[in-house]
Order: sequence, then structure tokens, then C-alpha cells
Amino acid sequence: MAEDKSNDCEVVTTRETGQFHFRVWFSPIEAPCFRTVARSVVAGCKCQAIFWRGSNGGKLKLILMVRHGSNPTMDGIKVIPSIVLLDKTGSPASMGTGTPQHSSEGSTLAYNLDLSSLWEDVRANCVVDDHFQVMCSVEVVSDGKPATAPLTAEEEVPDLGHDLAMMSYKQQLTDVSFDVDGESFSAHRLVLAARSPVFRAELYGSMAESRMASITIQEMGASTFRSMLHYMYHGSLPDAGMMDVSSTMAEYQSLLAAADRYGVERLKKICEDKLCGNGITVDNVVSTLELAERHVCPKLKASCLDFLSDGENFKMVATTDEYFHLMQTAPSVLVEVRNRFKMAHEKPTLTEPGAHKKSRMC
Repeated sequence: MAEDKSNDCEVVTTRETGQFHFRVWFSPIEAPCFRTVARSVVAGCKCQAIFWRGSNGGKLKLILMVRHGSNPTMDGIKVIPSIVLLDKTGSPASMGTGTPQHSSEGSTLAYNLDLSSLWEDVRANCVVDDHFQVMCSVEVVSDGKPATAPLTAEEEVPDLGHDLAMMSYKQQLTDVSFDVDGESFSAHRLVLAARSPVFRAELYGSMAESRMASITIQEMGASTFRSMLHYMYHGSLPDAGMMDVSSTMAEYQSLLAAADRYGVERLKKICEDKLCGNGITVDNVVSTLELAERHVCPKLKASCLDFLSDGENFKMVATTDEYFHLMQTAPSVLVEVRNRFKMAHEKPTLTEPGAHKKSRMC
């Protein structure tokens, strides 16, 4: 795939042959009207992804222009472009609407598809590390069949999770919605039931939720539910972007609790590994230890105990309010912390020469 960079935007390649990401760098809201273009070649088509914003900073427009010219007659050729604005987690935030405008220019088919969104919404929900991303995809169909090179056996299998997630975003054939912390999420009962035994019992069992079209979930943040929903459809965590370590740790802690609550064991294990690998610190070790104890995460608990077995770490943590709270609420955990600390600092006792023989003589 060809790539092009400018000062304002760049093309980011993906593993999908008919897809690329269009990354736009964030600029001050007071910046004057400007236009930037990124070019790429996918599915045999020349693509231009255009970003435009007015000087008043109200709305932005993203345009995907696609030109296909491999068949001079254009008989039976159909180009299907798609443009999707991604939020901070990598999930769809907004999609290009309307029928793509197309025109025949000699031996070339040209398609345009635009997406408009409020700049404030993009800045609040989509900007990560001073940029936001747009997913652009192109499918070329000839006489009802893809007009691209033959696919390998691996490529012939579509990404079912992605297709289902897009259907969920478009609310196509969804049969349940969730109200979480003021936000609404549409989903497919069958997908959630396949991933979670708790959702299976809730949505298909004798519980009241099985007869409800909208379900309210308490004591969970919208971003946590969004990440869990992303995993249920894709089988992987959303892109965390360039978040700082403390924010990442807090989100993984919330997501681990949610995974345990709904019995999504593999997601729980992924979060446990992420928490172990992302760096346990003096500021988060107590909350992480409490989390590991509450949700039965032995690997994470061992990592916290190992951290506290260091003398300097223990001195700094032992004077905090969180540690005093732990002493009151989980005395058994406190005993484990002290035992691990003692084990790490015990000096081996040297056996006096001849002592073994004396004991046997006695």
C-alpha cells in the first residue's frame, strides 16, 4: 500500500487489504480554515482522504474520494467506500452517511463519501495523543464478485467480530440496549450470551432482563462497558492509545472487575496480565492488592506482594491512608504482606560446626 505524509495528516497501514487509517493531528481550535490530503492505494483504487475545518471551529468534514480505473468499460464494476471516525478506544464514533456520489470520468469511476461532526465532540471523544483517526475502507465488486486479486485461504474468512460490531453501531438487527452511566449501547443478545455465562442467564434465562429491551447497568463506567463490549465482539482489547500509566492501570482495574462480574474469564486474565506488566507503583499497589484479593487473581496478588517485599517500597506504602484502611478491612492480607516482607529479609542461620553430631548423641 502506498503511503503519503503531510504536516497535518498521515496514512496508517492496516493488515486489511482494502483498508487504511487516516490520522489527523490535532490543532488549536483558533486555527484558520485549512485543508489537508492523504493519499493511498487500496483494492486497486486511488484514494484521497481529505480533512477540512472552518475557521470558527464548529464542524469538521472528512471526505473519502475513490477512483477506480482498471476496467475501461466499467461494465459491472461497483466500488463501495466506507469512512468511520474512531473514538479513543478504537471503536466507531461516527460513520459517513448518505449514498456515495459517483461520476464517470472517461475510463475512471470516481466516488465521494463525506462525514461531518462537531469539532468539540471529536476533541472530547476521539483525540488521543494530539491526533484522531478515521478508518477508510474500499470494496470493489465486479458482476457481484470482488474484483480484486484472489484471496488466500486466511483472507477469505471475513472478520466476523468487526462485521457484528459495525452492525451493533448501526443498530442493525440489535435486540437489546444497555444504559450505562448515562450512555446507551446497542448489542446482539447472542453475541453477549456466547461470551458471558452471566449475560446468557440474564438475557435468555428466567430473569426479568430476558424480557426487557433496555437494561440499566449500575456501578460501572461507560468507558469500561464500552471496552468490555469491544472485547466481546472482537476478542481483543481496544487500542489504549498513548494513555499515561496511572490512567491505564485504573481502566484495567475497572475492566478486570467488570470481566469477573460477568464471568468473562479470558478478558479477566488479559487485564490481570496487563496490570502485572504495566508497572505496580507505590500509589496503586494497595488498590491493586485489594482488587486481586476481591476477584481472586493469584498472579496479580503475588506481584503486589513481591513489590511490597522491597524495604523501600514497604516504608513508603506503610505510612499511607490506603495501607491503614487495608489493615482494618483485610487483616489476612496484611498478614501475608508482613510474612512476605519477613521472608525476603530473613538471614539464613548458620549451623554451628559439630552441632548436628551433638544432637544425635543426645
